[in-house]
Amino acid sequence: MSPYPFVMAEGTFADTDLEREHLAGTPVEVTMAPLHSAEDVERETAAADAVIVTWNPLPRELIERLGPKVRIIGRAGIGLDSIDLDAARDRGVAVFHCPDYATEEVATHTLAMILALDRKLLAADAAARRDWMAWHHLKPVRPLGEHTAGVVGLGRIGQAVAARLAPLFGAMLGFDPFAPAAPDGVRLVSSLDELLAASDVVTLHAALTPETRGLLGRRELSLLKQGAILVNVSRGGLIEQDALVEALHEGRIGAAGIDVLANEPPPRDDPIMRAPNVLLSPHFAWYSEASERRARTLTVDGLVDYLEGRPIRGGRMVVTP
Repeated sequence: MSPYPFVMAEGTFADTDLEREHLAGTPVEVTMAPLHSAEDVERETAAADAVIVTWNPLPRELIERLGPKVRIIGRAGIGLDSIDLDAARDRGVAVFHCPDYATEEVATHTLAMILALDRKLLAADAAARRDWMAWHHLKPVRPLGEHTAGVVGLGRIGQAVAARLAPLFGAMLGFDPFAPAAPDGVRLVSSLDELLAASDVVTLHAALTPETRGLLGRRELSLLKQGAILVNVSRGGLIEQDALVEALHEGRIGAAGIDVLANEPPPRDDPIMRAPNVLLSPHFAWYSEASERRARTLTVDGLVDYLEGRPIRGGRMVVTP
């Protein structure tokens, strides 16, 4: 095997120790470097064969400045909205990602958010610290068996979420125009509007594409039942955030569980921080020690496999020149 220099975008992970350990005994070298500007990219990838990113955006203007030897971009994660795939294809650079690395973690995080919001645990914690008998003010709380849950997007994660929710909810709805069949316990509906109007809990598991950006705006949010719960652990851009904040302040939406925002990290004065009945987590639904290791090792293995012309052992090629 010839030596392969890999460049990991600064901020992707804390260090490259895990990659170095995993690749010990091979001539692959992984270094971390800033890839924020076109000048950074041109300088830092001049001798690289592969680039590794997570949240770091790679728009066309950066991809066009990749070093002449770069043959593949590894996205150590699921979403691909931060990478200009057309630009990569035009540049003759392959793109690889790991759609299976955190299915269990994201589905479990979704369930945890739904249960916490349905049982009003944020308000219950505040009540317990302020006045033990103030729990009376948390009413009403209905059993999950009387609720309908709606899952938007029935890919790997959406199906895993549905499998966790189906035994708990009275009814399960799903909407995904690309789903060939309904998972067990889920009734497919023909439109997003139908799902929104019928669900007490809605959870989003769709990819962010030009077609799904702003999927839930003011009109769509107005279709939700009064007091409904909305959870988003997928991509912040799926929801028009101003409309969500407005609906929360007006009480039209009972609560929201948000792991992802359109702008991350959010500014301190972001209105979502002051909206009522919001449970926030800092885009870590994907995380466990095991899932981080999977993302990092699957990515470097996939890059080496591609460069060596071998079948890919894990992950999936998205762009293959």
